[in-house]
Amino acid sequence: MPGVSPQTDREGPEDFRIHDWRHSKVTNDLEAGENPVEVSANVRHHSPGYTMARYGHSRKDGARRLAASGAGRLGLSSPV
Repeated sequence: MPGVSPQTDREGPEDFRIHDWRHSKVTNDLEAGENPVEVSANVRHHSPGYTMARYGHSRKDGARRLAASGAGRLGLSSPV
């Protein structure tokens, strides 16, 4: 829900935190296939590994979909 803070059940701009935007931005950049090294540097994380551990959770689903799609195009059973 837009404007929902993870710490509350209320909605509205008064519940929006800058960190909510930052988390969405990093997650969206990684899901869009942006380079994790660059994304990490842009948000001043100490390492790309930290960025991926913290925000890369949704990339696993994308990797599974990509593997299944590629296997399907080759006529193979899906590995996932």
